[in-house]
Order: sequence, then C-alpha cells, then structure tokens
Amino acid sequence: MGWKRCTAYLHTAVLPFDITQLMRNDQPALPSGVRNFVELINSAQAEDFMRLCARLIAFCAASFFALPAYPATYSGKVSLIENGKPVAAEEYADVIVYVVPKTPAPVTPLRDGAEMRMEKKFFVPRVLVVTQGTEVRFPNFDPILHNAFSTTTNNSFDLQLYGGGEARTYKFDRPGLVRMYCNVHHDMVGYIVVLNTPYYTTVTPAGEFSLKDVPADGEIYLWHPRGDVLKQPLGMAQDGAATGEFKLDLTQRRIPKHMNKEGRSYRRSRNDAY
Repeated sequence: MGWKRCTAYLHTAVLPFDITQLMRNDQPALPSGVRNFVELINSAQAEDFMRLCARLIAFCAASFFALPAYPATYSGKVSLIENGKPVAAEEYADVIVYVVPKTPAPVTPLRDGAEMRMEKKFFVPRVLVVTQGTEVRFPNFDPILHNAFSTTTNNSFDLQLYGGGEARTYKFDRPGLVRMYCNVHHDMVGYIVVLNTPYYTTVTPAGEFSLKDVPADGEIYLWHPRGDVLKQPLGMAQDGAATGEFKLDLTQRRIPKHMNKEGRSYRRSRNDAY
C-alpha cells in the first residue's frame, strides 16, 4: 500500500477528518502528545507507518485483555428445605451469601464495628457477618449474668461473667466461622462469620438477595448454620448480570451439642425468673 493510499484509507475508514489538516497554522493548537503523533505519521514511510499501526493494535489488544473482570450484579434466590419440606420464614434470617473473587480484593474492618446482643437468653442476631479485623461488642441486655465465649480454633476467647447493662468487646483478626456460646446457658448459641472479602449480603424472608459490583470471575458461597456450605462459580453473562437459584438442606440441630468453656457438660438449666 502506497503512502497516498494509506493516507486515504485513514481519512475514509479510520478517522473522521484528514489528519494532514490538523497541522495547518489556522487550526487550534494541539496538545504536544497529539501534535507529535501527527508529525510522526506525516514523516513516516509507508512501511514504518504500517509497523506503527501493528504495534498500536497489539498494545490496545493487550491492554484490553489485561483489564480486570467487569463489575457485575448477581441476584438470586435461596430455598431452605428440611426433611423435604420448606422451613419457616424466620430461618432465612440466618442465611449469608458472599463472593470470593479470583483476584483478592482489599478488605477493611467495619468502621463502626458490630454488635451481638445477649437478650432474653439469646444471641441477637443469631448469625453476624463481619469483615476481618472488625471489633464486635457484646452488650448484656438481661438482668442476669452471661459469659460469652468461643473455643473455635484461631478465634477462641472468653469474655468472663458480666451483668446486665455491661458490655465487652473482642476483635476478630482471623477469617472463619466462629461458634459462640454462653458458659451459663447451654441453649445460647450464635455464629460470627469473619470474611476476608468485601462482597457479602443476607437474604430476605423470601430468600432473595442481590450483590452489586462484584467481580465476574469469582465463586459464590451460601451458608446456613444448620446446613453445609454451598459453593459454585458465579457464571456471569457478558452483559455483567446473572441470576441463580439455590437450595440448602437443613440437616443439623438448631442447638448443637457442645461443652462449656472448661470442656465439661453443662449443669441442668436453672430457671432464671425475669
């Protein structure tokens, strides 16, 4: 291809104007980078120009394919089943959904911390989700003593006994599932899920959820304390959106068998009148 034919091709097929006109004195001043590029094109021989175009195309292609996966929205619905039948709507409050991207994303502790109350001899909420490094507050709303503790590997702690109106805190530096108990009341059971990903959510009483701005190249996890973890690839569509339906079988007891903080059986529950 001769120089004139190459210039004509640029004019008709690539650029909406004649680049040679950009250098006229009566045209507005160009940024130095653009002017240098135009001068290079005007001074290049046909072979040099074609090599320049080839390098430019290769650079653009490499840059495009090096871009991270485009943020997407993932919507879905979870169905909880026990003994082949749907469960009560309140069970959905304990479902968590999170995405682990192929390329790790920055994770910061929750700025205002989090709270798990001890109220009417329950941990409230029963399931709490926090990011790694978050400090959790455990206020006692009951007029009796409680002793929150955990024997979970890498996240074990003991807040000792304290009464109503008091609160204690613990910082969760390691990711994982933390099982919470009270050393006084056997039936007080809670769960804190410490995540090293910023992409997580809970579900509605109907089991619906939506995660926005998630990477398209990760895996989605669904979990309920009475079932196993469900994991699968996100499978995003090219338009950056996807939906999914999931089923979790609840096979475990609501109050699992466990020992007190000394590794001994609990005494028979006393009747705390209040």
